[in-house]
Amino acid sequence: MPILTYCDANGDFREYAFSDAKPILLRAPERGAARFAAGEGQPLAVITRAKVYQVPLVVNLSGDSRVRVNGRRVVGLRVLRQGSRLQVGDLEMTFWEMTLQIVAAGSTLVGRRCPVCRLSYSVGDEVVICPRCSLPHHKECWFEHEFCSNPGCLYPIRTTLKRVLAAHGVVIEQLAANSQLVTQSMRCAAGTPSVDARPFQAGQYVAYCPNRACGAAFHLECWVSMGNCPACRKYDVSKLLRSVFTPNTPPYLGEESAEPEDAA
Repeated sequence: MPILTYCDANGDFREYAFSDAKPILLRAPERGAARFAAGEGQPLAVITRAKVYQVPLVVNLSGDSRVRVNGRRVVGLRVLRQGSRLQVGDLEMTFWEMTLQIVAAGSTLVGRRCPVCRLSYSVGDEVVICPRCSLPHHKECWFEHEFCSNPGCLYPIRTTLKRVLAAHGVVIEQLAANSQLVTQSMRCAAGTPSVDARPFQAGQYVAYCPNRACGAAFHLECWVSMGNCPACRKYDVSKLLRSVFTPNTPPYLGEESAEPEDAA
């Protein structure tokens, strides 16, 4: 489920969750910061999802120069991406298309079943709620599929994951028949018996360790479920995913120890 994060007038961190069924309208009163949804003041912008390409958008309703994305004025509309910095009037926000959540005690998710593995959610499980249809999935179940498991949704999971993680130096590719990993019958470095006993196959999605001294190849579903890379034992995959998909988490720039000793 998409959310906006921001600091209120007291400097406290806040989250505002929304769904495609209810676009966000932002108004600006004569004095003070912009406000969500109903209230007094001129409508400045609306956040919604395009019907054709299904991408999240911010639409400048008034032409006001105070509607900006990543510091640039929005003229008409602008596509929003994971981590986009949105400014509407005096209100500054961060847009999160896809978020990783921890199931807390008392959560309505406890006892519900994941649509992929059919196991019930428990306290402490990591889940992703589909940004388009709001269907929850276990983290591993979500990232191992190309699209949302809801047949009527088809949210492009891997396309979004590939685009977002590319900014953090993570290469994800779908293997071609002539890929070196396929032609040389190489295996996933995770070594999971039930998954990695066979060599890589054409059509599979592979992620490479971002540690430049490593670069080991993994099935994408293996990579998103691990902690430290088992090949170099330095790059912390779980920490990267938390920083990219968990709001209010400092960005992960990689472990200093993961760099070669002779790196400048």
